[in-house]
Amino acid sequence: MGSIISVAKTIVEHSEQSVTYATNGDISLNAANQVKLKSTDKIVYDKYKAPEQKEKELKKFLVHVRRPAGYKGEYGFDWIRDEYIYPLFFIERDNNGSSCMSTLPLADNVEAVKSTYLKDVKNPVKPYGKDYYPAWLSLFPHTTEAQFKHGSSMNKNGAQLDVELEEIEEVINDGTEIIFESKNPHLKVSPQKISIGALIGAGKKKKFLPNGVKVMYYTLKAAINVVNNDAPLSQHEEIKIFAKLGSKKTEIGKLMVYQNNEIPKMELVLVRVGYQGTSMTTIEQKHVKDFEYQFKRNSFNQALIRAELKTDTSFDISTLPQTDRDVVFCLDNLSATNRPFSTDAYLHDIIKLYEKYGTHKPAGGSIDGDANKRTYIFLTDAPANSLYGLTSGDGSVAKEFQWGNAYVIFLNGLNHRHTLLHEAGHSLGLQHTFSAGEPLAGLTPPPFTFFQGHTDNIMDYTWQKNGNRNPFESGDKMCSFFKWQWDIMRKDRSLTTNY
Repeated sequence: MGSIISVAKTIVEHSEQSVTYATNGDISLNAANQVKLKSTDKIVYDKYKAPEQKEKELKKFLVHVRRPAGYKGEYGFDWIRDEYIYPLFFIERDNNGSSCMSTLPLADNVEAVKSTYLKDVKNPVKPYGKDYYPAWLSLFPHTTEAQFKHGSSMNKNGAQLDVELEEIEEVINDGTEIIFESKNPHLKVSPQKISIGALIGAGKKKKFLPNGVKVMYYTLKAAINVVNNDAPLSQHEEIKIFAKLGSKKTEIGKLMVYQNNEIPKMELVLVRVGYQGTSMTTIEQKHVKDFEYQFKRNSFNQALIRAELKTDTSFDISTLPQTDRDVVFCLDNLSATNRPFSTDAYLHDIIKLYEKYGTHKPAGGSIDGDANKRTYIFLTDAPANSLYGLTSGDGSVAKEFQWGNAYVIFLNGLNHRHTLLHEAGHSLGLQHTFSAGEPLAGLTPPPFTFFQGHTDNIMDYTWQKNGNRNPFESGDKMCSFFKWQWDIMRKDRSLTTNY
């Protein structure tokens, strides 16, 4: 409230020191000194200040973006899971098969995991001093060919994602808004803000971390949609997440979105290998279509790799010249009864024979050569006991291992989606998630490994060392590649960007 004022008509004030007469004319002050004021001037009698209202305090919390429960690999999404860095799982046997019987993190080097998940993050944040590891999202840009020749309609509807609020202190429905800000006009989030009330309405949940630490959180399903339209992203982008209450606004989270202005292509040659009248040359076409769909929309698209089945062909070894020693060796390996079937020799022989007689052999050089820009998938009903698939490669103590551009799927793996994609991952340079490297074969140890059979990663195995099944095998949920794997695969020599 302002000052209380009046314009005088007739005012008489008496005091011991002075008398003031006010009329419609001038105001006279009888005092030691006389001051004349015009009565049109406003006379200020008093000033009143309203009590100051204290602004509401912004509650402390973090916000994370997470993928939905029904995720099938239709876009790339990765984040650092609690169990990777905290001892939450009881491990009976380690990756060497030795007794462990301890509650441990799934990763053997927690600090390396944390460092990996901060790599490439723009403007890392530590809200309220808390370590924060943003999730990563990868999307194909939805563009016309004129806007970007390698655009795609695959992610034209974007990704519908969950939002998780993690309490640092108890939150209330006080009008706080959660705001999502993208500085890139081609990377859009909708809605751009969510009320804290909407998250509270989803219901509070709790989880436990080591040492009895209890974390309270809320998850709003399908809370936001993120889409990239009209132009690709020329660099990794960030979507900042803020909490706002009144004039107070603070960053409490982030989502990273992968650069997508370069889309390498993976050209696939599917070869159905037959021998002695076996049925592999007439594999059902519906399986071929399913193979292509899995490559295009549920796996390597996460790394923004465009997979394309260039050729579906057959290759019958029994029709090849019997005078060729390589043909004889291959058939002998398949039919031998006095020694075990050699899977390594079979893959070596098939590659060699296809380079000689295959209809779609590389134009110049070998299948595993640097000049070849195709990946060859050989499907065979040759039994290989418990082995489902095998990928070519070469290395030694003195030579770094290099994965080849071909792999074979044996009888037990023919109807196993995971095997088809797993072996292709090897051909694009990926080790097993649990592999500590093989120095004798030239395989460099990775920065960290996971315990076998505990993740949803395509490069994990479907069983654990204690004989239990991977929990993500049920429901076909082993459909993820991690962000650091995207980086590796995109650099593989077999991919092309010239198309």
